[in-house]
Amino acid sequence: MTAILTRPAWTTDLELEIFDKLLDKYAPHIPKKRAQEPRSPETDEERENFYRFRVAGAAHDLFIVQVCAKIIDSFADPELQLFLSRQIGDDGAHAQNTRLRAQAISGHDPIEDIQKQVQKHWDYMGDLPIRNWQGFLAFELHYELHIVALLFINSRTSKINDPDSAKFAAERILPDEAVHRLGVVDWWQRKFDQASPAEKEDLIAQVIEADEEGQRRRNPYLRDHWQLSQKAIGIEIDDLPVLYDTWRQEVLSYFLDIPISRLPKLVSVND
Repeated sequence: MTAILTRPAWTTDLELEIFDKLLDKYAPHIPKKRAQEPRSPETDEERENFYRFRVAGAAHDLFIVQVCAKIIDSFADPELQLFLSRQIGDDGAHAQNTRLRAQAISGHDPIEDIQKQVQKHWDYMGDLPIRNWQGFLAFELHYELHIVALLFINSRTSKINDPDSAKFAAERILPDEAVHRLGVVDWWQRKFDQASPAEKEDLIAQVIEADEEGQRRRNPYLRDHWQLSQKAIGIEIDDLPVLYDTWRQEVLSYFLDIPISRLPKLVSVND
């Protein structure tokens, strides 16, 4: 699978362009702009479901913090270390804010519930994120880039949200996460672009192998999380499997600088 593409810069505009192209092909009924603003949870059931959704979000971010903290000194790359130090700080702040919003909604500190959910991430992922650089890259892809399709669906179809959470997300989380995605792209491109053609072939095979393992490990979590998201915030999930799978193909095509047609058959979120 020789690299044959010339990649444009990965930007949030490019992400939007790619996702809207996938919508046109696979889910044209999903709006490209939000039709109505979400409301606050109103009933006890809605508040409980939203609490569980917020706990899941905090656990996602805290898991990223724990993984990056465990592996940061494994890399003799100061640029990568500086990027990871920012990622740790950002996602720590995201998790803490989400924890406090969940506490405000429920009336109790959710830290134990958050840690239980973090442990589930470790149970699903095993040692893959901290095994070697290939596993860590797969982790970054799965926890930062492959989930972007879900983020777009959330931003356009969610019906329930907490105003304070929405404000923090718009002002802090969304800009931070864009920086994280660009940081992962920069790290990989610095490594990949310096490789010889033969080395690139090996790198492509190694990344696909690790990414496929990550997908197999993540599938049960993703399916459960999507069901929770539908119940808690009302997003549309019927088309998420095809949008997730095709978005992941687009990400890997970009990262590995090969056309989608040259990718092997990938593990689906439905497998």
